[in-house]
Amino acid sequence: MPKFFVDKCQVLSDNITVTGDDVNHISRVLRMQIGDELTVCDKEGMDYFCEIEKITKEEVLLKINGKKACPAEPETKVTLYQCIPKSGKMDSIIQKAVELGVYEIYPVLSKRCVAKGEKSDRWQKIAFEAAKQCGRGIIPKVHSAVNFSEAIASLTEKELALFPYEEAKDGSLSEIPTDVKTVGIIIGPEGGFDPSEVDMGSKKGARIITLGKRILRTETAGSTVIAIVMSTLGEMG
Repeated sequence: MPKFFVDKCQVLSDNITVTGDDVNHISRVLRMQIGDELTVCDKEGMDYFCEIEKITKEEVLLKINGKKACPAEPETKVTLYQCIPKSGKMDSIIQKAVELGVYEIYPVLSKRCVAKGEKSDRWQKIAFEAAKQCGRGIIPKVHSAVNFSEAIASLTEKELALFPYEEAKDGSLSEIPTDVKTVGIIIGPEGGFDPSEVDMGSKKGARIITLGKRILRTETAGSTVIAIVMSTLGEMG
């Protein structure tokens, strides 16, 4: 069943009015008609099961037949702090992170970042399309880029702050606690973290961990850690 996002204010007691680009998508691309059913999400984790009552050039009026909390939304809020890579790799990183259930994403400017560009509008659109495609109940926010110290300050506010580092000798994902509700994960750029950044993270309370004997690319590491964390916390079933 097709799924669309609307703002909470568009949801009334028994109907929803869809406006904007989705009107054309519903009427012209999908060629849906009065009586057809679709799902609408209010961006706050609630799914509404609707039936089309009226279609005009400007709006689609839907009758709400039922609602329930979106089953695709994890209870644990996982935040990804991704040091910005080069060559457009951030696009794929954001897409996969959203598909895996991440709550929000912070692009990070660390010492060894090569790319410095600010593409938050484009990245937010990628997050929106990924959330829509995989049936999420929210649209994860892609924040404006932050510097490394800002990222660490935010990361260490989480109940569990994970800092994968290729030169770490101990500490693994198999040892993480399973009773946490907020998790932060910081991933380095292509050149890895500067030792001073690892020292800062450790002193602020981040858990320095190893991802094993093989060094993962930055575009692989984030998805790997998110998937393992989600599975360990029972959020993949």
